[in-house]
Amino acid sequence: MNMSGKKILMIGCGDLGIATAKRLQANGYEVVGARRSINKLPADLPGIAIDITRPETLTALAQQTWYAVIVTLTADSFNREAYQATYVDGLNNVLKSLESRASDSSQVAPLVIFSSSTSIYHQNNGAMVDERSETLPTSFSGQAMLAAEQQLSSYSGVSCALRFGGIYGRGLGRLAQRLTEGFICPSEPVLYSNRIHFEDCCRAIVHLVDLHQQEVAVAPCYLAVDSKPSLLREVMEWLAVKQGLNVDELEGSEAPVRGGNKQCNNAELLKTGFVLQYPDYRAGFAPLFDK
Repeated sequence: MNMSGKKILMIGCGDLGIATAKRLQANGYEVVGARRSINKLPADLPGIAIDITRPETLTALAQQTWYAVIVTLTADSFNREAYQATYVDGLNNVLKSLESRASDSSQVAPLVIFSSSTSIYHQNNGAMVDERSETLPTSFSGQAMLAAEQQLSSYSGVSCALRFGGIYGRGLGRLAQRLTEGFICPSEPVLYSNRIHFEDCCRAIVHLVDLHQQEVAVAPCYLAVDSKPSLLREVMEWLAVKQGLNVDELEGSEAPVRGGNKQCNNAELLKTGFVLQYPDYRAGFAPLFDK
């Protein structure tokens, strides 16, 4: 597949953006990373210094023609103000900059892929949710993500929000750490959790870019989770055994602060031909114990 002239911009190019950029480069795309500190980018990834909260720094975006723009943001803090500034106002600034370029040059507005979250769902009773489910988030994080998606829906070009579950796979993570500290999620109340491996996050983004390249229609949003919504207690018990811990000796007082209690259905993403490398938590965590 000839990707010459297909230039992709990665905005908020942190770990996820950099790893995705490498996959896109391997597929022949020309990739540029955009973030405040471009000295943190790999030597083989060109960079543009921008701050999405300051529109005057985004003029460089409107000076080039992009085939696709991938937005993977991280707020400075976990509070309402930071989420509003980053995910809502920041994304709005980016979209305005891209649309100004398209209108000035008669170019087609680039594909925009936005890294969203399952926090937009308010369901908290173990219900199954998909892309058609109602979204009435009560948390400030979910409200900010939903507001960002609503802005994306009015963008003049093709856009897609990837609603990621809990991203894991780069190290054992917080659940394993809590187990080693002696704590485990209680058996009651029952809590479902949804996750996706870091590598599958990258692969899902690349998959959507490739679909667009093949002129296959991309939906406005997809749930990007693995194929097994799992009881949090089950996951923690499995991790405890893998770590050689006695579950009976763990204190049942670890309940999640975020994540809710719902089962996310990934059928729409799989219908596009996407195949998960790690379809459930066992497949994703097991290689970390084999090292």
